[in-house]
Amino acid sequence: MASVELLRLSNVSKTYEPVTGENVEAIRGISLSLADGEVLALLGPSGCGKSTLLRLIAGVEIPTSGNIERASGAGNKQFVVGYVFQDSSLMRWRTVRDNIRIPLEILGKNDDKRVTEMIRLVGLTGFERAYPIELSGGMQRRVAVARALIHEPSVLLMDEPFTGVDEMTKETLQGELNHLIRRLHVTGALVTHDIEEAVYIASRVLVMSSRPGTIIEEVRVPLPDERQPIMRIEEPFISCCRVIREKLNLLQAVK
Repeated sequence: MASVELLRLSNVSKTYEPVTGENVEAIRGISLSLADGEVLALLGPSGCGKSTLLRLIAGVEIPTSGNIERASGAGNKQFVVGYVFQDSSLMRWRTVRDNIRIPLEILGKNDDKRVTEMIRLVGLTGFERAYPIELSGGMQRRVAVARALIHEPSVLLMDEPFTGVDEMTKETLQGELNHLIRRLHVTGALVTHDIEEAVYIASRVLVMSSRPGTIIEEVRVPLPDERQPIMRIEEPFISCCRVIREKLNLLQAVK
């Protein structure tokens, strides 16, 4: 049975026109698709337009040219996104439970059972009444992921979700996120600078050039959907990282 396509970008470009100074072309001629249940990673040098691309997918920005088609997918009446930002962006005056329920409040829904279940899934049972200042960085990221998934979005958008946490915590969070994505059958797009993070979480990795960002390579990840930590030291994982690293090194050499 063929997968349902939830998103398609066709020859999408974005140019910013500041009040003063020259125009900035962020991305140029991007074409990609995203199927139901797939996770796509966008990887490239700083300033190549990865976050711009995520905002275009979310619909908070409009492309200068090109076309973006969005489909709701099974069980959704409209295309809805969940967004995990570079920092946790939690409201410091709200508890874990109240931060997670924010998307439901915006949609006019009240589902305490769903909130409780998401808290359990991200391993924060017992911290429901804690405030962000009382949580570690890793725990704050778990709250942000739960908040982004609470309303069952069509697509989960993640903009460097684990920036700023230590390496051991990052690997733990990557494993938890992969498990959660597969368990809930989440469709997602991940922006990252971390090659191993991209390979561990994504189904496909799109390597982008320097600004204006274009897609220079698509790398399919040859791993089963459910990832295990041991895979990081096995040949398929190492080989996939090597291919991506070579593409990025070549790009840096050209610069």
